[in-house]
Amino acid sequence: MTATVPGVTSAPGRLPLLGHMHRMLSEPRRFFESLRDSGDIVTIGLGPARAYVINNPVWVHQILTRDVRKLDKGIAYEKSAPFLGNGLLNSTEPTHMAHRRLMQPAFHAARIAGYADQMRQAAEQRATGWRDGQTVEFVQEIHTFAVAVVCRALFSSDLGDSVAVEVEETFPILLKGVARRIAFPVGWLERLPTPGNRRFERARRRLDEALTDVIAQYRERGATDGDLMALLLAARADGGRPGLTDQEIHDEAMALFLGGVETAQDVLSWTCHLLSRHPDIQQRLAAEVDTVLAGRPPGYSALADLVYLRQVLTEALRLFPPGWLLSRRTMTELVLGEHRIPPGSNVLFSLHAIQRDPAVYTVPEVFDPDRWSDEGTAAIPRVSFLPFGAGNRSCIGEPFAWAEMMIFMAAVVARWTLHPKPDYKVRPSRSTMLQPTRVPLVVQARRPAARTA
Repeated sequence: MTATVPGVTSAPGRLPLLGHMHRMLSEPRRFFESLRDSGDIVTIGLGPARAYVINNPVWVHQILTRDVRKLDKGIAYEKSAPFLGNGLLNSTEPTHMAHRRLMQPAFHAARIAGYADQMRQAAEQRATGWRDGQTVEFVQEIHTFAVAVVCRALFSSDLGDSVAVEVEETFPILLKGVARRIAFPVGWLERLPTPGNRRFERARRRLDEALTDVIAQYRERGATDGDLMALLLAARADGGRPGLTDQEIHDEAMALFLGGVETAQDVLSWTCHLLSRHPDIQQRLAAEVDTVLAGRPPGYSALADLVYLRQVLTEALRLFPPGWLLSRRTMTELVLGEHRIPPGSNVLFSLHAIQRDPAVYTVPEVFDPDRWSDEGTAAIPRVSFLPFGAGNRSCIGEPFAWAEMMIFMAAVVARWTLHPKPDYKVRPSRSTMLQPTRVPLVVQARRPAARTA
């Protein structure tokens, strides 16, 4: 257990041995929001261990940028390592930067434009399959869409079909398992043969075996299809430098699944939920989509003109950042203002709390895309909006995610008006990601858009 830093307060309600596990499991986001008023740094109990919660957004930005090499990824990433491996999300320096340079060409604008047609096809497949007046489960529909998008980008051949099935079935199990491991990080509990641990291990093994088999088949066939998998394999000999081993390719693919599937699913699910409860915003967005697309399917070239759609998604990202809680561990002493956090300390910060701070955002609980107009954005400090991170560890797939999300929403809004299912309350799931359990919405056909199919 690390030493207490002078001048840092402890969160109330800590239980012996359990720490604040009861709050983290029962009301995690509300708990971290409650810490915001207790000071710039607050200590909490992760089971018997201590963690420092950083509430000052300037210091969070400092950790992500200037002091990035003073910390490794921390407890959340360690607990996800059994299924995510050591890809860009988890790796430390110098591995992280070396892999990032190898993978960066896959996310250049020209590449994203090439993926956009696959995104459009997957979005159209979902959006044209509904009936007028049908209640659609959007979490499942969006998950199926996002799996198809990532697998088509990663695997241009049918080799990825088995992996797609495993991703769709195993990721929810794995993320719930990681959430439990973070809240009470006691290693021996993870090794007990409990039903939850057995489910986690079966899911991890299934996904690992499917992806490992596909990588082996790609190498055997000498695939040069121009997809992401072929690019990762070809990177082994780039410029004569050491490339990625098969295990490293496996881990980077897992990171892409988490970012391209789970992140997109979460943001799009919350966006559809929010639009269904704000018909005025939905109507304004539909008018923009009709004007920009003019009856054409959504393509990459149209995205720059869908200004209000980007504002809508940005506001959804503010209210519901998928990676809402981030962790680090200090490798050397970390100086934040007058505070000195010693090496080996767990450090946490909640993007959910930062992005709902009433000192920065007027009526922060309100869904207001106009915050992100040119005038509104100028008043928001960059350090107070960090859904994709910052610095050299920011999300490498951010351009991919924006194209994926915008194309899906444009395809849906062009055809349908979304309405909430009566008497159903949308709730977040217990997961490391901020995702809703279910979003059942009633879809009604928009007569002007019916001709666009």
